[in-house]
Amino acid sequence: MAGMSVSLVVSFGLGWLLAAAPPIVPCKPDTADWTAAKEELAAFDARMEALPEDGAVEEARTGLMLLLSHRCFGIAREEETREPLTWDEEHSVPALALKTWWRDGGKAYFTSQLELGGAGAQTVVIPPDLRDVLAREASPKHRLALLLCPLKAGACGAETEAWRARAEKAFRLENRRPGTFDTDPPPPPDCMKESRKQPFRLRYKAWRGCLAINPKARNVQAVLPLGRIRVPVDGWLVIRGRRGHYGFCDQLDAYHLATGTAYRSRSCSNLALMPDGKVDAAGTDAARRSGVRVGRVAPERLRELTWMLLLEPEVKDEVQVEAVRIPVPKGLRVEWPATDESLLGGVAGGVFGGSTAQTVLSWNWFPPGGAELVSGRFTFPDSWAPGEDHANVLMNEAEATFQEGCPAAPVPVRELDFTREPGVNTLDAPEGVSRVQDARVDALLTWKPPAGCVPGRDGG
Repeated sequence: MAGMSVSLVVSFGLGWLLAAAPPIVPCKPDTADWTAAKEELAAFDARMEALPEDGAVEEARTGLMLLLSHRCFGIAREEETREPLTWDEEHSVPALALKTWWRDGGKAYFTSQLELGGAGAQTVVIPPDLRDVLAREASPKHRLALLLCPLKAGACGAETEAWRARAEKAFRLENRRPGTFDTDPPPPPDCMKESRKQPFRLRYKAWRGCLAINPKARNVQAVLPLGRIRVPVDGWLVIRGRRGHYGFCDQLDAYHLATGTAYRSRSCSNLALMPDGKVDAAGTDAARRSGVRVGRVAPERLRELTWMLLLEPEVKDEVQVEAVRIPVPKGLRVEWPATDESLLGGVAGGVFGGSTAQTVLSWNWFPPGGAELVSGRFTFPDSWAPGEDHANVLMNEAEATFQEGCPAAPVPVRELDFTREPGVNTLDAPEGVSRVQDARVDALLTWKPPAGCVPGRDGG
């Protein structure tokens, strides 16, 4: 080694020492460290139980970081990179989100760390994701601030809990409508096979990392944010756009949430095709059948539809909502390298679908009292976005209750002036649909009630 530089000798020696450093392993049950860790975990659990849903989380954060610093939770400190286990001090985490995370799997995750050092078969727990929160205190400038309940909601918004349960049930893959999800997705990776490509000391890390990026292993699903919003009980919901493809209706519907009053203005036709397959716009328009129908739909169905449309942009896909337990494969030793030996990771992707039979509808909710309107769009008649597809189902249910009759509220003239039609595929409508949609508005504005009907006085 006479010709070797001092720096090279030091570098070589340091590398050898790091490689020889013992790995992080679970604590053996009933040892002093294990007992201390169990007691600290119990104390933190009591703190989480006592934390109000609208409480301050600084002490809870400190307690969580102290847990992770304990030797018996060394693997937890290394293997999980998601919040709240990697909590940024500058990132505010509402107490509701932290309590939900702890209840739905955070506690189970830490408990499992104390079981990994025991004899016999072992099981790892993957903790859930930290959920988003939509509440008055957490989102004071949100577009839905008018309806947001406080973190400690009490009875506020309680009547929408059944709607939430129904929506999240509909979001689950096994309940999705045909054509709104991939029926032949790629198979999940064989995580044990991937781990065998690594040196023995890195295999648990490779296996655990593979599980972390595999959505199927974590049983992810689409969910609404935590927190409640009150029922939108009043105002007007206006939905515009083309429904259908070869046979279609250019449509404008205005619904009054308080009374269920419905104004439906349609212009329907079938695409007239020329010999070259292009749309004959003149022929299509010549066959149009237009008209206005007025009456009532069930207000409860209408309010649930509006609630879903308001919350649809907040739906988050691929969220793990509870702890997942996975047996450790036989022959795999639970240990984590003491040094930062990075592994090549993968990227979990998604598949998105569409159809030429789909169109885009616009919606506008005009709250009462002149409050700022809320707008959006959704794909009709079905969608790969779970929130949009559930909105389609709710719209169909609401419209199925339509009964013609004298309206309980007059035409919303001011509100209609603020709505705009969404576009249509130029192949289907070479000249656009603005003129047709404007005519739908005019048809409502010029609609005359039949004899004996006075909207807003004796309608119902």
